[in-house]
Amino acid sequence: MKKNLSVVYDKNTVEFVTVAAEFCGFLERVGEIEHPEFVDKVLKLLPLLYLKASMLPEHAVRMDEFDPEVFVTEGDYERVRAGVASLMGRHDDYLEVFVEDMVYSDTPIHQTISENLADIYQVLKDFVCVYRLGFDQTMNDALVICREGFAEFWGQRLVNVMRALHDVKYNTASGQEDNDGYTGNDLYGGLETDDDGSGDRWE
Repeated sequence: MKKNLSVVYDKNTVEFVTVAAEFCGFLERVGEIEHPEFVDKVLKLLPLLYLKASMLPEHAVRMDEFDPEVFVTEGDYERVRAGVASLMGRHDDYLEVFVEDMVYSDTPIHQTISENLADIYQVLKDFVCVYRLGFDQTMNDALVICREGFAEFWGQRLVNVMRALHDVKYNTASGQEDNDGYTGNDLYGGLETDDDGSGDRWE
């Protein structure tokens, strides 16, 4: 058991927790950030987050049949999603082919940067909150769940949204200035968010 719990304090684990906490804190302050600064910062955090997640110890196994406590509420999720959606404006929408629903479609699926970032936030915030409690066994199980989720779900979300954000930062710079003050062309075929800006990713 000691050997198994050593992954909780492994150098790579600690570094991942640090980056995950910074990412979550940044998204929680989205209302205080300007559009260009937000895009630039997230494009630096996401690859670092991917790198640290890919280096998490792989030999840890679950110690409890019950999942650790969940901390992120639907309201927390929606605040992050809505904040990012408001900041991104019409640049929130993009088309994606690397999604599960693509199996049933011949065309790219409409995605939003805000929902993808909120999905990642939800996973990482729950993980970070469990770590802050300081109970080794639940920390271990949260780590295993987070690592498995990276391989199966949120890692793909991360690389998908990073491509979209890269497009916003580098491929829209030659257009005319938008109403929100950010320069760019609408590269996504005029896709628009729903009038209420609501998302459908909360599970």
